[in-house]
Amino acid sequence: MIRAVPYTSIWFGLFLWVLIGGALLVFTSWYLFQDYLFACDAKSVVGLVEQKYETVSHDRHGDHYTDHLVYRYQVGRMAADSESTVQRDTYDSVSEGSAIPLLYLPEEMTNNRIEMPAEIRVVYWTTIALVVGSLASSIGGAFVLRYYVRQNQLNRFLLASGMQCQGTVTARNFDVYGKNNTVRYYLVFTFRDSQGRERTGRSWYLKKGEENLWHPDSPIQVCFDPNNSERFTVDLKGSPAGPLRS
Repeated sequence: MIRAVPYTSIWFGLFLWVLIGGALLVFTSWYLFQDYLFACDAKSVVGLVEQKYETVSHDRHGDHYTDHLVYRYQVGRMAADSESTVQRDTYDSVSEGSAIPLLYLPEEMTNNRIEMPAEIRVVYWTTIALVVGSLASSIGGAFVLRYYVRQNQLNRFLLASGMQCQGTVTARNFDVYGKNNTVRYYLVFTFRDSQGRERTGRSWYLKKGEENLWHPDSPIQVCFDPNNSERFTVDLKGSPAGPLRS
């Protein structure tokens, strides 16, 4: 079954791309700047663990534990207290009163990082993941937006210049999405192309309430490319849909 070429909101897709991709790009830039500051300006110091504790969260997959360290370090007469979530390896390897290696920024002593193997790995892989994610979001979003622009162009071309015929609705089906089990209806229909071959297609999802306008045997307006009848769209507004049969 082939899906009809839909007309979609380019502006909505562009908004989502800018919102999500832009937010990810800004956060990635900030994180990379932090990496740069720690690579160029950070100083080494030894801190003391004052407290270690765990917090637990619950979801349908079970309990999830988060490890925390509260520590203090001093540079000259300046002292700073910090708290950080840490990896399990780091948490298990220290105890209260243990010394831990730190990097801190002299201009902002509370901005520091624990320099233990597990924490260094997290910083490294987080940096890689953010860079890859930003690139994928930018490039992937551009390709997706280009795809929808071409789909919309094809939809307009078919409605304006495609070969028109009357199809017949054969079923009104639905898909269920999300945690709230949202029901979204679509139409299954058949039509005959310029070669007399019967094609089966499905519409895009109907707007809420439109499903009551359609029933099996309702006529539906189909516009297809005479050179490739697998490229088609439907004109739901121009189709004389009948009332739902009881």
